Amino acid sequence: MTRLYRLVLSLTLGACAMGGPGPRRGSPDANGDDDETPDSRTTSMPDAPPSSSCAQAFTGVLATWTLTGQAGNQASTPVTSKANGITAGALARSAGLTATAGTNSINSSGWPTTSTADTTKYYTFTITPPSGCSLALSSAAIDVAHSSTGPALGAIATSADNYQQQLSISTSTATAPSLVVSGGTTQLEIRVYGYMASSASGTMRLQNTLSLTGSLH
Repeated sequence: MTRLYRLVLSLTLGACAMGGPGPRRGSPDANGDDDETPDSRTTSMPDAPPSSSCAQAFTGVLATWTLTGQAGNQASTPVTSKANGITAGALARSAGLTATAGTNSINSSGWPTTSTADTTKYYTFTITPPSGCSLALSSAAIDVAHSSTGPALGAIATSADNYQQQLSISTSTATAPSLVVSGGTTQLEIRVYGYMASSASGTMRLQNTLSLTGSLH
């Protein structure tokens, strides 16, 4: 009996020496610790929110042109103030119009007498976002007046759709049309048309101040 016991014990010790099965992965070992190391585990981290590349992110008045003190027949009026990083061109008239004197304004005659706008006769100005930013417009503030024979109707349009959508504006009082435009990252041109004048000698002017409101993002 003693010899049989010794034989069984000898076989058991031999199996252990040959490397029997150890603790399962992820199970406590002889010390009660999990043998899976932190480096072998996969940790799911939340995605970082996308960062904007526009260093001049802004919402508010993007640019203003002040016509107070202007003679009316000047070739153009430069931008007065603008948001940081914005580039804004001077307010000017197209070659199809004739410069006319008019205090505190930019004034012109030669407007069409037809019931639709003439695409060669308009006031124009541009706005360009800083590098890395996209431009969006939400509204304009525009003060238009006309002589007794000047344009009864007016419109504002942009290069975003090649001036296809013309938003009606008053030609006799200050208004703030909802000029909603996603101009993107390139220069945007805005044009102001006058039409349905009763005489080609009638005038239409932009006066006091002109401004654009929107955002850079």
